[in-house]
Amino acid sequence: MLKIDNKADIFHYRTLLFVLFVSICTLLSRYFFLQIIEHERYFSKSQVNSVKAQATYAPRGLILDRNGEVLVENYPTYILTVTPYQLDSKEEEFSIISDITNIPLENINQRYEKFYQGRFLPTIIAKNLTFSEISQIEERRLELSGFQYKRFDERFYRDALDDAHILGYLREIDRESLSSLDKSKFYRAGELVGWQGLEKQYENELRYSKGIEYIEVDTYGREISRINDNSVPAFPGNDLFITIDARLQEYSKSLLNDQKGVILVSNVDTGEILSMVSNPSYSMDIYRGETNEKEWKNLLSDSSKPIINRTISGLYPPGSSFKLITAFNLIENGLLDPEDNLMCDGSYTPPGSSRTFKCWKEDGHGLVDLNKAIAQSCNVYFYETVQLTNLKDWTKTAKIFGFNEETEIDLPNELIGQIPDKEFFIKTYGRWGWSERGMLLNLTLGQGDILVTPLQTLRYINHIASKGKKTAKLKLNLNKEVDFYHDIELSNQTWDRVFNGLFDVVNSDGGSGWRARQNSDIKLFGKTSTAENPHGDPHAWFNGFFELNNQKFSIVVLVENGGGGGAVASPIAGKIVSFITKNSVEIVSKVVQ
Repeated sequence: MLKIDNKADIFHYRTLLFVLFVSICTLLSRYFFLQIIEHERYFSKSQVNSVKAQATYAPRGLILDRNGEVLVENYPTYILTVTPYQLDSKEEEFSIISDITNIPLENINQRYEKFYQGRFLPTIIAKNLTFSEISQIEERRLELSGFQYKRFDERFYRDALDDAHILGYLREIDRESLSSLDKSKFYRAGELVGWQGLEKQYENELRYSKGIEYIEVDTYGREISRINDNSVPAFPGNDLFITIDARLQEYSKSLLNDQKGVILVSNVDTGEILSMVSNPSYSMDIYRGETNEKEWKNLLSDSSKPIINRTISGLYPPGSSFKLITAFNLIENGLLDPEDNLMCDGSYTPPGSSRTFKCWKEDGHGLVDLNKAIAQSCNVYFYETVQLTNLKDWTKTAKIFGFNEETEIDLPNELIGQIPDKEFFIKTYGRWGWSERGMLLNLTLGQGDILVTPLQTLRYINHIASKGKKTAKLKLNLNKEVDFYHDIELSNQTWDRVFNGLFDVVNSDGGSGWRARQNSDIKLFGKTSTAENPHGDPHAWFNGFFELNNQKFSIVVLVENGGGGGAVASPIAGKIVSFITKNSVEIVSKVVQ
């Protein structure tokens, strides 16, 4: 047998032993460093890998009317989410979900793309799951990696005030709108956010604060147990009491029937809006669950424009109520003696002009003073007297009553309307395409280029009812502090003269608003308007106020294309006053705060 001598000497042995010793020491040192010195750090990392943080939600705050009747509450539903990085086969698993939920695969893919916000964040792909659908998903859990269902609260709108114009609605957040939202609220794509109306205006108050719960998972991301030690509870949003009286709102809406228009009722002393009807409206059912695209398109294309809140976004010529602007301007500036009589024979031809302007009463009103001119809404009287002022002063008077600016109502998307001035007319018609005297003839009747919102008209009549002093700002939040518009400094004589005319509109023989007259002791003041409309029949207006239980209340009625204000709008106003009088305990006194 051959033998090979071992040529390794003692040096090699020692070198090998030294290398081995150093290696073992290095491993032990590293082990000591990781297990002892860096224990907390790596323990935390291991916890992160084995523990999943999950957002929890509380109910959104309720919306209630002034008497505590619930108008908007929450109802539980289930949503389905998927965490993208856990998807093994996206199309195959989405097909299974489509079969279970009967949601078209195309819709699921659209939602996934729309609400995707990262590989490691859950994406909502289906809503309103039934118990049967949840059971089927559980049965096929091994085929559906990364899918989770959880309870989620959506809004339920009670029949007492099923009105999108006031309440607004919630909308799912997509990636495009996410960047515009308050980052401190930690919104995520697929969640709901107040998008219109009170839901939007008071989003911060109504919205819950999110919580966090921690779930222990295995290496496949499957839930093992829930860890309660460090969980943060979610807190519900605050309830919102609004100034609307649900019974009065329902009654007011019934008076318009199928007519397009607006009814507004407010407490002049507090600014509280008791009724705010914009008709037609539309059912809030369209915002429950999945919105049907066909229904959306039908709503948007509806010729009656139900989606517009006419109270704050509808722009109309105000008609004869603006005759009061002329009266305020002339009396206060000493340009008119209210006792003087002018002859109305049914028409007026301005000096130096061949054009004739008609009065609504063809055979005329005969001798007319200011009181009779307001009571019977004589056009000729105001055609003649408006010539005593100028455009600059007239528009200034209109603006001090709040026209051409927001009312500051606590609703989004309010329009400011238009009070045309010299600059407007030059820009619109050119320097020589208009005359100041000619434009004043239109303006004094609230016609021409004037546009106002019904809510601005409510503010206008409130200023008059309070004689310009401490007119409360209009509001819908019952617990919002009372604030006031700027005072309007006019003499008591000026206010009294106009008040006398407004009283006779309703209460005198021949008054244009006699159909609103009350059989009780209620003294109703008002002004009718028949506003010519280039797009159809005239708009019918009634603006008025009355006192009940030592509080003043105001009413604005507008019927689009309704015809005469005295014939159409006045009876509606009278019925509302009667309703408030009969139900004054509930409407006026019973206030929940």
